[in-house]
Amino acid sequence: MSPLIARRSITVALSAALVISLLAISGITYQLITRRGPTQHQMISLEKQEDWQAFGGTWQYADGVMSNISDERGAKLMTGREYWANYSVEADVLLLGQYGDAGLIIRASDEEKGVDAYHGYMAGLRDLDNTLMMGRADYGWREYAAKSVSPRVSAQQWYHLKFLAFDCDFAVSATAQNGQTTTIAIRDPGCIKSGRFGLKSYNTGAQWRNVEIAPATQRDLTSMIGEIQPQLAVPNELPTGSEPAPHDRYLEPIERDIQAHSSGVNAKSIGSLRLLSPDVPSSATVQGVVTLTSPMLYIQDSTGGLAVSSSHPHAPLQIGDEAEVRGDVYLHDFSSEIRNADIHLLWSHTPVSPVAVTASQAATGAFDGQYVEVQGRLAEKNEDGNGTGMLTLEDESQSFLAVVNGLGRSPNLNSLKVKSKLRLRGICVTDSRYTHDLTAFALLLPSSGDIEVLEGPPWWSPDHIIELVICIFLLPFAGMTGFFFVERWRMQAVLDERQRLAHEMHDTLAQSFAGLGFQLQAVRDDLTDGIDIMPQLEQAQDMVRNSHEEARRSISALRPEHLESVGLLSALEECARRMVSTNSSVKIKTASSGNLQNIPLRVSDTLLRIGQEAIANAIRHAHCSQLTIALDYEKSAVEMIVEDDGVGFAVSSDSAGFGIRGMHKRAENITAQFRIDSAPGQGTAVRVLAPLPPSFLRTQSHRWLTRLQLRKIHGKRNRV
Repeated sequence: MSPLIARRSITVALSAALVISLLAISGITYQLITRRGPTQHQMISLEKQEDWQAFGGTWQYADGVMSNISDERGAKLMTGREYWANYSVEADVLLLGQYGDAGLIIRASDEEKGVDAYHGYMAGLRDLDNTLMMGRADYGWREYAAKSVSPRVSAQQWYHLKFLAFDCDFAVSATAQNGQTTTIAIRDPGCIKSGRFGLKSYNTGAQWRNVEIAPATQRDLTSMIGEIQPQLAVPNELPTGSEPAPHDRYLEPIERDIQAHSSGVNAKSIGSLRLLSPDVPSSATVQGVVTLTSPMLYIQDSTGGLAVSSSHPHAPLQIGDEAEVRGDVYLHDFSSEIRNADIHLLWSHTPVSPVAVTASQAATGAFDGQYVEVQGRLAEKNEDGNGTGMLTLEDESQSFLAVVNGLGRSPNLNSLKVKSKLRLRGICVTDSRYTHDLTAFALLLPSSGDIEVLEGPPWWSPDHIIELVICIFLLPFAGMTGFFFVERWRMQAVLDERQRLAHEMHDTLAQSFAGLGFQLQAVRDDLTDGIDIMPQLEQAQDMVRNSHEEARRSISALRPEHLESVGLLSALEECARRMVSTNSSVKIKTASSGNLQNIPLRVSDTLLRIGQEAIANAIRHAHCSQLTIALDYEKSAVEMIVEDDGVGFAVSSDSAGFGIRGMHKRAENITAQFRIDSAPGQGTAVRVLAPLPPSFLRTQSHRWLTRLQLRKIHGKRNRV
């Protein structure tokens, strides 16, 4: 095995060992990480919504509080890492409405939009039966425990919730504002080992604040549950113990709701307000379902929708709540508005479905103030100083605006691409406060979650066309660059093989010839008697000497470092002087002109072979007295001239022998121009004009340009 191959084998082995070591270290590190939760105790930012992923719900952030203002069943907002295992999450939780629950999710994965559409654990507060509950979701709910809370769970009150997971033990605690704490501990032998965490509400809106996460240990678990022994995780149909009977539990909040929310009998329909006189101040009472809460309150019934403004405090409303509104009626061009309103919550959980309309239909004003669904193609997106997103959309010839309140901004708004086709759900308004007199109508979106991307922008956009043109332009260069590196690697392999052969010839053939010469010399010295064999021995010695010299020249020619060390012109001169050493009448002259440039090894090696053949032909056949070797460096080419003053010959295709054909073939391999100028009695000049690339990254696409330049250079010289 040659030293080069041995070095390459060692390098490959070391590289493989390094890769295996890195993979092993990565695997061990991953295993260590997966056994841990987060690395430190930290507050979780609710404002950086790019870190959160929503699955249903209408999520808004303001003043450190994250709110889901919809009554959607199973709305989730997730964050964290799927490899987190032992950790705790705690937060303040407030239920906005009744008959639902809200809390925290841990060790979750495979989340989707829908009720219990995930794998993980959830713990929270439930208003309907006044319990702190905990269970597991596997695309279906299994409740493991439910414990009564004292004082009872009520809407619009903050509770501090903490949920901890360590190995297969889980603990959850809820602390009311009076400091009383309720705790549950569960052990699930077939537990989910790791997953993300998040916020979840069911059948009601909710709010969260002061969300914290921390790594959990056995000591943390013991400190949290005290003397409570974790009970085995067995799904319960109903809570047990000294709690009220099921019907008492479920009827109590309904009875309280009926007593608190009584409605008037003189309510008008929203559509009938258009019949009132615009010149006479009027007041009215209407009932409708909340369709938007920010930046303005909108309600809607079966006859239409209207805006509501109030200076009186009222209970927080959620989208889907049914409310009764009393106040002064103001008529607009296409809809009504109630100002100075008294707002009274009637019922929850009656969301309105949007009416699907076209942009042209919405532009007529017939749906002003109503919850609609419109499709359009995004033309432009902007943001005002308050963080509110402004989208400009087009549907055929109709343009309209979409306003996304800054409190509900989420990552998908930033990811929307111009020219995408969108479906939007929001309140249709013709008020100039929102249209800015630029479009016929605008949509007020509860959140960016009400934007659905139907299809991306067309591929044939100006940017993509420019990118395609650039790629088409760069692809040949990339291909030729790769081709060059392959060619360079192949040439290096050839040179390495030559190097190996040179060393082998030096160690075998050349040394054998030298030893044979020594032996013949010894025979000549020792032979004193007998037949006269001196002439034969001297002839044999001369033959050995010549063979030895020829082998030495072959070795020298095979070594690329010889050419690199002495230069092309010096190598040609050295070759010529070796050939004429026995004929001192031939004078060797060398000349160089132009700016000396670095010649690629492939070009210089080919010129050396052609020059050696031309020099040998001149010395053997031309009977010359002077031999001139010249190199002329030009900007993009180098010309080699080997000229003698010998007998010359008639240049024709018939006169081309093996040597001339070989020189011509070598010149073609480097796209060089080869020419022999000679005539009987006028000497011979061998000319080779070889192109020089601007760098080693010369591509095939430039070859035809170089050939044109070479033809022009030859044409000028011939005319001269």
